[in-house]
Amino acid sequence: MKHYFLRAAIALSVVLVFTACNESSEAKQKTATKTAECPESWNMPEGTGEFDPIASKDAVPCGNVTLWGSSMPKSFNMWEDYNSFSAELMSLMFEPLVTLHSTEDREIGVLAQSWEIGEDGKTFTFKIDPRAKWSDGKAITAEDVQFYYDVMMDPKNLTPIFKVGLERFERPEVIDEHTLKVVAKDSHWGNFWEAAGLNAFPKHLWAGKDFNKVRYDFPVVSGPYKIKQFREDRFVELERRADWWGFAKNWNRGKFNFERIRYRFMEDQTKVLEAFKKQDFDIYALYTSSIWIKQTDFEAVQKGYAVRQRVFNQEPIGFQGMAFNMRLEKFKDVRVRKALSMLMNRELMNEKYMYNQYFLLNSYYPDLWENNQNPTAPLYKYAPDSARALLAEAGYVADAQGMLLKDGKPLEITFITASSEMRHLTLYQEDLQKAGIKVNIEQMSQSTLRKRLDDAEFDMYWVNWGAGRLRDPEASWSSKTAMDKGTNNLSGLQDAVVDSLIELQKTEFNLEKRNAILKALDNRLTELVPYALMWQCDHHRLLYWNRFGTPEKVLDKYNREDVVPTYWYYDAKKAARLEEAMKNGSSLPLEPADIR
Repeated sequence: MKHYFLRAAIALSVVLVFTACNESSEAKQKTATKTAECPESWNMPEGTGEFDPIASKDAVPCGNVTLWGSSMPKSFNMWEDYNSFSAELMSLMFEPLVTLHSTEDREIGVLAQSWEIGEDGKTFTFKIDPRAKWSDGKAITAEDVQFYYDVMMDPKNLTPIFKVGLERFERPEVIDEHTLKVVAKDSHWGNFWEAAGLNAFPKHLWAGKDFNKVRYDFPVVSGPYKIKQFREDRFVELERRADWWGFAKNWNRGKFNFERIRYRFMEDQTKVLEAFKKQDFDIYALYTSSIWIKQTDFEAVQKGYAVRQRVFNQEPIGFQGMAFNMRLEKFKDVRVRKALSMLMNRELMNEKYMYNQYFLLNSYYPDLWENNQNPTAPLYKYAPDSARALLAEAGYVADAQGMLLKDGKPLEITFITASSEMRHLTLYQEDLQKAGIKVNIEQMSQSTLRKRLDDAEFDMYWVNWGAGRLRDPEASWSSKTAMDKGTNNLSGLQDAVVDSLIELQKTEFNLEKRNAILKALDNRLTELVPYALMWQCDHHRLLYWNRFGTPEKVLDKYNREDVVPTYWYYDAKKAARLEEAMKNGSSLPLEPADIR
């Protein structure tokens, strides 16, 4: 599994495109790549350990692929400038000690070949694989992992989000060249995974350097790819390391198959579909349902040249909704929060704007429940009469103009947003105003928005939270985080029952039992209504030209299209078949529309 970083990350929507290595002769090289001859098999040296059940045995290293990298970030160094693109890039070049298995809830060693947990549950000892080497040939040692901790915790370095988790540990102790001991200060089930997520940094290269200035240049790496070319505001291209030490492990057989991966920087997403139709793009992951429904049934799809597929897997599903700032007096009454949930016409929004491609939420942990629905929680539907009754119970009365007042003060709400897409907010605004609530929509820059959220200077804010396989609810819901600057507890929730459940799950090391606690937490949250919940999607939408080999289920079990560089491969036979069909105008057999 490629995703080595175990922290919650913003999902990266990527578009993939076949391309050439040389920008000046791209069209010629692209054609050559699409018709490239690939080896029948890969004579990989005899490996050790278990195999990744997602990886294809038919995959061979061949071909190039380009990923859409959105606009170029100010740094590729995700540790000092965290963004989803840089996290994706770094995961291909640097490795942690241990990660999660691709299909099972257990550990798989990456840099570490073995590990032990002490009887106190707070001491973790990792043995680094003696085969592990940097791209310059030097051995990766326990000191390199200790150096990573030192870099993260250095007060001069701009690594605040990584300091939060590592502050729970003493400085890792180097026992010998390949042995590292990490001791947590307090007991917590997440301690192992925090320690396991320690990376190795090349101490022999970076010691004494200003880490904040390490932005685009990474000459020494440990992972399967290294930077080959970089052109500012245009692209960064990674080259597959045929000598990567990780190919000695069976776990990596059939993975990391593309010879080159190019991330092309572009801001405008509107032209992507048209470029795909011209075969400038080979793979396009769509996150706009209207485009999917109205614009993707074109001739190439009808003839089977391009595959149009919805992929259903078990990617953890987060939640999205309008966060109530419960620090404000007007939102402290749960009846008001329930009423505002009932005044959001989610059904109409889903039908009108999203073509019923989403399911309506009644849970903050939807994928813990069958069919993503909490059976004990209400599913709020548009019910203006019921909402008015709740507001009346909360003390709001209408004046002569129909505006709701309490103690002579109007109920007034301001939405803050940095988005130019206003349809949903405008419809919600109209329905709230019909109920007698004054509503403002304040648009601002992303930087201003971030500061307003950090300072809790907002009424309601629409946010979409991601999810991971390992869920720690403390940062999102603990009372002690409610008043912190920049907190993830946007609503400012403070509740003794929630706090007790958070404390209970901290020392529960069994994932199934911990999820049971999270279900109880979910039940309590649905009673408190810190968000006006909205909707989520339970599948991924892909268009791709029919020249690729993929895993059996197209993606892996728990991730989205960003695993394509890990598991997909260029299939020369499929490419030749596609080329011949397009030349003759004949159709290919259609691939399944849905993958489950």
